[in-house]
Formats: sequence, structure tokens, C-alpha cells
Amino acid sequence: MSSHFKPPIRSDELRLLKEFISEVFGLVLDKNNDGHFTKKLLPRLESLGLATFADYYAHLKFSPRAKEELKRLISIITNNETYFFREESQLSVLADVVLPALKEKKLKSRDKKLRIVSAGCSSGEEVYTLAMLVIESGCFLWDWDIEIIGVDIDPQIIERARSGVYVGRAFQTTQPHYLERYFRKSDEGLKVKEIVTKITSFTEGNLLQMDQIIEKQTVDIIFCRNVLIYFDDESIKRGVHSFANVLRPEGHLFLGHSESLSRITSNFISVRFPGAIIYKKRD
Repeated sequence: MSSHFKPPIRSDELRLLKEFISEVFGLVLDKNNDGHFTKKLLPRLESLGLATFADYYAHLKFSPRAKEELKRLISIITNNETYFFREESQLSVLADVVLPALKEKKLKSRDKKLRIVSAGCSSGEEVYTLAMLVIESGCFLWDWDIEIIGVDIDPQIIERARSGVYVGRAFQTTQPHYLERYFRKSDEGLKVKEIVTKITSFTEGNLLQMDQIIEKQTVDIIFCRNVLIYFDDESIKRGVHSFANVLRPEGHLFLGHSESLSRITSNFISVRFPGAIIYKKRD
């Protein structure tokens, strides 16, 4: 096909594609971005030798290579913009309130295992931020079993996260102290040091099915910030239910500032702090 390959998309084709994406991933695409969405799909149609968007829909539904194409599609439609130490008021609550209280509770039960999950972790900045905060807290020393787990549906972004290399805007709110202690220079940018990577891991998975990825009632804290805004109400309910399944009793859930669980679930109660609302699983 020529470089001028630009098949028009009919409204029924667009509707089918968006319904399919909602069904498979739970994501609701903003209708204001329809033009941008279809433009980003054009290289996929051309690469696959497909003449129309209807052909692409059929490929996603019925081709033996559909699973492979779905991984490319999710990379196209997801927004992966993030950076270190995002929404610092919540991170302060984690460091100053939640982690010290969790340490005391665990020591009483002789449990020296800490599990934190970043759901929809994108390129990994949040995972490494949480690891740095855990280390800085001084609450969990060398004899603790610590793991901060990043989960994302996009396999390409998971590979970027595992590389642990970052540049530019990723550090827009990072204090020099963290850069000096937890990063080293590499040819591509700044690379996360082993002190951080040894307590972090990444896995590909759908956060709506967290309880199929992570063992039930093993997680102390889940971060899922600025992710649920892209899901429909039914998918949010599914996701929050799966979070409740993997969280321990009284486990904590951190959502984005614009996200709320009111009228969504009774599995969590909200706890207010200055500049932040945190959710705690009902015991």
C-alpha cells in the first residue's frame, strides 16, 4: 500500500472497535479523541495489509494472530504519561502515617512481609517511587521480605519499566537527594540502582483481574492512581472488587485525586488526611 493509505472510517466501524475495546479491556475511549485514535491505527492496518477498519475489527476478533495484535493495540490506546513522586500529598500520607502504622501492626503479629502493588504502573516511575519511600522510611530494614509489584496490561511499557532507565520529564518533581542516592548515569539516561530494583518486580496483567495475578489477601497497599478514570462503571466495580480480594484486612487503596469509590462499593471506607483521601478495606 502507498504512503497515502488513508481509508475512511465509518461510524459503525468506529462503534464496533470502541465496543470491542471496552469489552476486552474495560476502557472507554473519549469521543473527542476519535480522530487521533483512528490516525494511530492506520499504520497497523497498513502493516497487516488490511483495506478497511472493518477488516481490522475482524482481525482482532477472529485472526489466529489476534492475541499478538491486541498487545500492539493496547500500546496504542493507553496513556502512559507519568513521572516520579506524582501527587506528593498522598505520598506523604504513605510515608508519614501508613508505613509506620503498618510496621507496628506487623511486628505485633511477627509478620515481616510487605507487599505493595502499583496497578496500571505504566513505565514504572510509581513503582520505583514507592520503593524509594519504603527505603527512606527506615521502617523496613534488611531482615524484611519486601516487594513492590508493578502490574500493567501493556507488555511494551512493562519492558520499559523493567529497564529502569529514565530521562527528562520523568524527574520533574524529583528532589536531588533521590537522584544522587538511587540513580546512576547510563548511556540512555539515569538508571535505577540495585538497592531499588531488588525489591521491585513487574508483571503483565489486567488490573480488572488482579485476583487472578496475585494471591488473595497477600497485599498491604495498592496504588491505582489516575487509571480508573478511563474505565466504565461496570469495569471499575470489577477492578475494585479484585483489589478487595487481594488486599489483606484493613489494607490500603490509593486512588487519584479525581477518582472516588462513593456509590461504587461498600468494601472500602474513606479516610481523610490534609490534601488526600485514602481508602481502607473493611475488616
